[in-house]
Amino acid sequence: MKTKKTRKISNVFTVTMLFLFIFIIVITVHNNIKNTKVNNVVKISSFNLSDDAIMYNTKVVSSVTKIKTQDAKNDNLLKEKMLNRAKAMTEVKWIPDYNLRDKNCNFTFIKGKTYKGVPYSMALYQVSSPRNFLSKINNSRVIYGNDCSGLVSTAWGIKRQTTLSLYNDIKNGNKIGNKYVCKISWDDLKPTDALLLDDGKGKGHIMLYINSDIKNSNNLNVYEQNISTISPYEPIPVARKDVRSKSKLIKKGYIPIRLVENI
Repeated sequence: MKTKKTRKISNVFTVTMLFLFIFIIVITVHNNIKNTKVNNVVKISSFNLSDDAIMYNTKVVSSVTKIKTQDAKNDNLLKEKMLNRAKAMTEVKWIPDYNLRDKNCNFTFIKGKTYKGVPYSMALYQVSSPRNFLSKINNSRVIYGNDCSGLVSTAWGIKRQTTLSLYNDIKNGNKIGNKYVCKISWDDLKPTDALLLDDGKGKGHIMLYINSDIKNSNNLNVYEQNISTISPYEPIPVARKDVRSKSKLIKKGYIPIRLVENI
């Protein structure tokens, strides 16, 4: 039989072994947890940011796009107004109360006859719109109208110009109000540009460009005031829409010009 002392030693040994076992378990669990954390850290890849992952400030981009779109719309509206001003001058109908003749034009507008288009006139009595023209021509013995540069000036909405003044403005870089007129390339021709010819002494012509024929880009649609007539005076000297040959205009020395904002 075990003595009391022997049993006591046995119990102490058992308790000691139990604590040792628990300690081993605790250390093992701790190491496993530590290794797991280390392993997790190792498995995390380095930081990379692809272009596809970049988020831009869409509000700023949207605002810039809106501004550009609005500018384009405003530009288109302005050009539409210019073309409509010129078109209106070609479509106004009127009846002279007297026979009317411009001294520079070998043609007489007959009393009581209906005409379409503001008449050609190089006189000081230039008109700014169909309404302005009708109010002045009513019961008048004096002819009111526009010459070629008067028509373009009206369409552009600028003060009265001549082919010579436009020629000099381009040459010297002069301003017309808060705008400039500059020479452009034939390849850059856009609606509301003008085609100018002047010899530097005031002899010339100008017309407003509308667009080019879709089927034949050499044919240019224009608005113009021209006194050239073929017997028996057709077409008559009024504001009208014409088709001009690009190659012939270039050969004659015409240059394309554009009205631009103050730079």
